[in-house]
Amino acid sequence: MRRPLLALFVVVAVHAGSAAPAGAHAEVREADPPVQGTGAVGLDEVTITFISMDAEVPATVDVLDPQGNSITTGEPTVVAEGAAGVTVAVPVAPLEEGRHLVLWEAMSTDGDGLSTGTYEFVADESSGGGPGVWLLWVVALAVPAAILLRPKRRPRGGAET
Repeated sequence: MRRPLLALFVVVAVHAGSAAPAGAHAEVREADPPVQGTGAVGLDEVTITFISMDAEVPATVDVLDPQGNSITTGEPTVVAEGAAGVTVAVPVAPLEEGRHLVLWEAMSTDGDGLSTGTYEFVADESSGGGPGVWLLWVVALAVPAAILLRPKRRPRGGAET
């Protein structure tokens, strides 16, 4: 009695695991600057990695500055394609400080149609290594190094030991 139940369970599990996914739409897997994250002021490119995107059909991406104006300066180009998804790079005018909006459209791999979406990120002077960050690192590393590497003082009076 146990073996037929075990066999039935195995057959059901294998069959359920082989079911095709239903309606895979293109979605953002990751981005730089990150979705809802922070990027560096002055950055001149936005990259987005899509899952389930048809790389043969160009994606459209528009990046808006904090005032709502498009700062996209060129067409998205596929820069990587593999198991992690399809990565596109979009040239933009150098990012100014503030909240930016990204609008995207990408064709899904299953031919189910065009997927669309939006996300935001904030461009901030302190992220990405502006002069303030580098100055802080230099001071943070130089002061302890100067203390540890300073020459030892010799005793006065010429007494040798």
